[in-house]
Amino acid sequence: MPVCPRCHAQELQIKDGRTPAGSQRYKCKQCGRRYTPSPKEAGYDEEVRLQALTLYLEGVSLREVARILCVNHQSVANWVNAYVDDMPEELPDSVLETAVLDGLLIFNPRK
Repeated sequence: MPVCPRCHAQELQIKDGRTPAGSQRYKCKQCGRRYTPSPKEAGYDEEVRLQALTLYLEGVSLREVARILCVNHQSVANWVNAYVDDMPEELPDSVLETAVLDGLLIFNPRK
């Protein structure tokens, strides 16, 4: 039986539903505290996030990525925005020599 984190009682612990992630919740009848002794991590696996980023970078739209991976389109948008926020402000010159944007070939003018 789980132990209440507030009053440390082992008796009078009853099941009290589940969290959105599926973990069992308990309620201490002695002090009234609701708690989850071993919560599961909510959200999608890192593999799904990387697949979404890869598809988006290949040119698939946000909603198409969401349909392919069976996730919410806003989740995909949040992952893309988080990826952009983690990118450095300026890339070194050696990183990007040629870029293709919307089928238009752009050459680095410095070379």
